[in-house]
Amino acid sequence: MKLNVTQKILFGYVVGFVLLMAFAALTLLNGKKIEATTIALSQEKIPGLIAVASLKSSVQAQSNQLYELYATNDVAVFNQQKQVTIANMQQQISKLAALAEYKQYQTSLAELGAKQSALSEKFVQIMRAPEVDWDGARTALAAFSDSANETSAELDNLVTTVSTNTLNSAKVSQKLTEQLINLALVLAGLIFLGVIAMAYYSHRQVAAPLREISEVLGGIVARKDLTYRIKYRNDDEIGQIATNTNNLLEEFQRLARTLDGTAQEVNRASNGLTEITDATALKTATAKLQKLAENMQSQIKLLNF
Repeated sequence: MKLNVTQKILFGYVVGFVLLMAFAALTLLNGKKIEATTIALSQEKIPGLIAVASLKSSVQAQSNQLYELYATNDVAVFNQQKQVTIANMQQQISKLAALAEYKQYQTSLAELGAKQSALSEKFVQIMRAPEVDWDGARTALAAFSDSANETSAELDNLVTTVSTNTLNSAKVSQKLTEQLINLALVLAGLIFLGVIAMAYYSHRQVAAPLREISEVLGGIVARKDLTYRIKYRNDDEIGQIATNTNNLLEEFQRLARTLDGTAQEVNRASNGLTEITDATALKTATAKLQKLAENMQSQIKLLNF
């Protein structure tokens, strides 16, 4: 089915609306993904990385406290510092639980933590003994240091995993943002081309034909020539206007021919009436002359008598 001008313009508007809705839907979808990434980064990744750094500091603090205990053998101060450090570590571990990457390291870190706790307790027991076994204390302290280094290395692995995933998420957000920008540019270009196309189409299919029809009608009025016809054959609204105008001109031409014929008949009738009138007037004048002549003859006769 051939589309007329109105349907074509409506189709153009529908296509533009569909493009805008598609862009809006894609913007909403990508916006939610970017928002989710941003929320995860601000509420999970960054606090998790901070917690890992604090946990590494706490592990190092434990090692330092053991060295201070080895140097001072002040168990009371050590226990006080140990409670603060353990509370801080538990708080940081609770923050790590929010990290999705923490699950794959949770078991190993828990085992290392239990190992460190046992080595720390062994070292404290050695230092509490009446006769300190300094060789055993150094051995236990070295074992704790090794365990602390393993814990730090495992935490570094966790940091690497979190950083890699965070970087990948940031790259995905960047790609989504670039995609939205590119789509916005493409859509703007399509809208610009669509506006140009619609303007050109409207000028060619609507404005120009209407101007042509107006010029033809003006020429017909100026020349008083009803034989001219509008040459527009498209099957659309403008074509219907042109066809109806041509039909109207044909009707006017037919009416003009009828009026011309009627005028000629009236002229002939008028001429006939004129001839009849002239003949009647001549007869009347002749009769009057005859009557006048008779009267004159009568007067002459009376005079002769």
